[in-house]
Amino acid sequence: MPKRKSSRSVQGSKSKEETKADAILSKISGDFLECTICLEPFKDPKVLPCLHTFCEGCLKKFIAQDKVKNKFQCPTCRTDTVLPKGGVSKLKNNFFVQSLSDTIETHKSLVSKEDDKVQCDVCEEDGASQGCVVCEEFLCDECACAHHRAKRTRSHEVIGVAELKERLITKTGSLKSNSLPTCPKHRDEKLKFYCETCKHPICRDCTVLQHKAHKYCYLEDAVSDARAEIKNKLKAAKKKIKKYKDKARAVTKKQDELYTRNKKAADGINAAAKEDIKYLTGLVKGKQTELKEKLASITADRSKQLSATADSVESTLDSLSSTVDFSQRVVEHGSDFDVMNVYSDVTTRLESLLEGATPDIPDDISYIMFEPTNSTIQKKEKLVALGNIVEEEVEDDEMEDDEMEDDEEAQTEATIRFTVDNFSKLNEQKSSPAVFIRNLPWKILTRPDHKDNMKSLAIFLQCDADSKSLWSCRASVELRLIPQKIGIPTYKRNYQRTFYRKGDNRGYAEFIPWDDVCDPQKGYIKDDKIILEAYVKADAPCGEKELILDNSDGEDLLDGETEEQSQTEATLRFTVDNFSKLNEKKFGRAVFIRNLPWKILTRPDYKDNKKSLAFYLQCDADLKSLWSCRASVELRLIPQKDRVQTYKQNYQHVFYNKGKSWGFPEFIPWDEVCDPQKGYIKDDKIILEAHVEAEAPRGMKEVILGNIFSKENLEDEMEEEEELQTEATFRLTVDDISKLSENKLSTAAVFIHNMPWKILVKPEHDPNAQQENNNSLGVYLRCDAESNSFWSCRALVKLRLIPQYNGVQTVEKTFNNIFYGKDNCSSWGYPKFMPWHEVCDPQKGYIKDDKIIVEAYVKAGAPCIMV
Repeated sequence: MPKRKSSRSVQGSKSKEETKADAILSKISGDFLECTICLEPFKDPKVLPCLHTFCEGCLKKFIAQDKVKNKFQCPTCRTDTVLPKGGVSKLKNNFFVQSLSDTIETHKSLVSKEDDKVQCDVCEEDGASQGCVVCEEFLCDECACAHHRAKRTRSHEVIGVAELKERLITKTGSLKSNSLPTCPKHRDEKLKFYCETCKHPICRDCTVLQHKAHKYCYLEDAVSDARAEIKNKLKAAKKKIKKYKDKARAVTKKQDELYTRNKKAADGINAAAKEDIKYLTGLVKGKQTELKEKLASITADRSKQLSATADSVESTLDSLSSTVDFSQRVVEHGSDFDVMNVYSDVTTRLESLLEGATPDIPDDISYIMFEPTNSTIQKKEKLVALGNIVEEEVEDDEMEDDEMEDDEEAQTEATIRFTVDNFSKLNEQKSSPAVFIRNLPWKILTRPDHKDNMKSLAIFLQCDADSKSLWSCRASVELRLIPQKIGIPTYKRNYQRTFYRKGDNRGYAEFIPWDDVCDPQKGYIKDDKIILEAYVKADAPCGEKELILDNSDGEDLLDGETEEQSQTEATLRFTVDNFSKLNEKKFGRAVFIRNLPWKILTRPDYKDNKKSLAFYLQCDADLKSLWSCRASVELRLIPQKDRVQTYKQNYQHVFYNKGKSWGFPEFIPWDEVCDPQKGYIKDDKIILEAHVEAEAPRGMKEVILGNIFSKENLEDEMEEEEELQTEATFRLTVDDISKLSENKLSTAAVFIHNMPWKILVKPEHDPNAQQENNNSLGVYLRCDAESNSFWSCRALVKLRLIPQYNGVQTVEKTFNNIFYGKDNCSSWGYPKFMPWHEVCDPQKGYIKDDKIIVEAYVKAGAPCIMV
């Protein structure tokens, strides 16, 4: 038997083991041996497939709260777990946790007991004096003797209490127990076999009962391979843990960086906003001061004017009063001599006062008020650009280059220079390289121009934006011919112009005589080269932006008719004249429903020798993108005789860009329509109607042309207001009217609601007219907007022929129309505005020097387009 160690040695070793055990215990107990539901040591621990362990009772309470009874989610990781038949009790026991708990409890008990107070584990009455190493039990002297006499334990090693306690403390301190748990089905049997089929430990009875046909082996034979496999997987798992820890640290670092950069960006935004608020506040206050000064100036001028008028009135009133008083007294109380003595003076004075003009006091001299700008529109049109939020890191060099390029392209003004070589041989148009201003490309164009046997140098500025959408840009331009000789002034000419898609260049065809340029003495040519310059200052360009539904611009336009375009249903009516002679398609006028133009279409239809009236509804949207619109339609033939019912047919249809018309080719037999007894025809006219109820169109979005002209330059405010205007009057002078044989269109467009408008004049010939003079003057208004998108704009128009002699009345015709983006619908007017012979007759007073003057008054609603 080994020698017992001294009590001093045991005491020192015990203290060391106790310290080590306490460290392990504190680590294991908190992390591993407490249920996360009840936060107490495990009781009957059950392990889930996700390897999380809970008390059996806690799981039962947890699952009872769930409505789904056959499965539940792990309380820790939310992994779905199938509940076995028999409930929670049939879940796998966590023997390891239970064994570990028992081992720790044993360890704590051993460490806390003193050597002389250890109780016998057999009789549990006397103090232990010895201990069995094999059974790991403390024995009193009497029990030790019995233990030694028993045949089964006779050979066991028995040692002193202190030594056994030290061994047991060392063994339990490793938290590893070699004892096998008993089978829950067979209580007296240890789980010392492993069923490879079912993948869990079993007892001896299990091998011959429940697992009889299964493959199994001793637990100790299978454990080495299992440990090795688990260790290999642990290595990989630990490496992944390291990666995830690195990722966690990286995420934390990025979060810190994000918070830091967020604070820095927020500070930057606040600083930029503060600066801009200060700047904008200064602008507003400056405008406020300007308006107040203007108000004070107007008030002072008018007050001065009124004061002068008051002084004049008071002076004249005093003179009249004194003269009347004196004259009245002389007449009433003076003698004959007195009257005759002052007669001449009194009458002269009275005549002088009576002849004096009565002071004119204008009615509106006291009228002064402040009219605020429409704040809704202003807020929608103004943008405040504090900067950009950069989402990707950009190299400093790249950022600087990009900023320089952006600054150059976004500049508001620039000077373009173009050197023309071999000028004397120039016989066609030449253009300069493009210079970007306001992110639009601008070029100088030059060519020789010939007119009336005179050759000139033509210079133009071109905005070379190749965009299929409608755009416009107002610019102030100075075209220059640069001298190449000292003492010669620059030859220059100025203009302001709104460039747009169909009017993208403007200048002077006769900028300077060709001979003056080619004359070396003039100083503009050297080595057969000339130098041209164009100084351009451009406003912000505009294109198409999202529709502002709360648009009050056109509230008073045509008494609210702008709302008709967005209506969801309407009834179209079309009167067909000369119906008996109808032999081709005829269209009704467009009515806007859901911002789409709808027309009635009719024609004769022939099938199987039977003639019918064909009647269709057409959605006349000319849009290249795919669009569709579902509509419920009722087509009607209106009776023109009492007690005759309306003839009608209904359908529903989805109109789209390749199927824009739908209806009935055999709506009603032709003979029935033409029969007066049927009541549908009168004076060779029929009336067709279509009631349309349309859903919101798809495949497009609705946009409105917004304000594209910035208010950066207060001195240009008047010009900008012209383009933002909702109404305007403009003229076209037609030269050589007697020789006019083709369309004559205004050269320069007038912008109303940022849309370009022109007058169109042409001679019209009516081959069906019976009179000899069958020519007429056709006058039209054209909306010259060209866009790939479908656009529309409602306008009230008055077309006028202006007399050129006194006493002759203006010829005026008025109409309302929705202009929209098709060749035959962007113009509207009168083909028979006035007989041609009356226009050309000087006695009528509308022609002078073979010229006529046509005028158009236009009041337009806010335009909109579909994209």
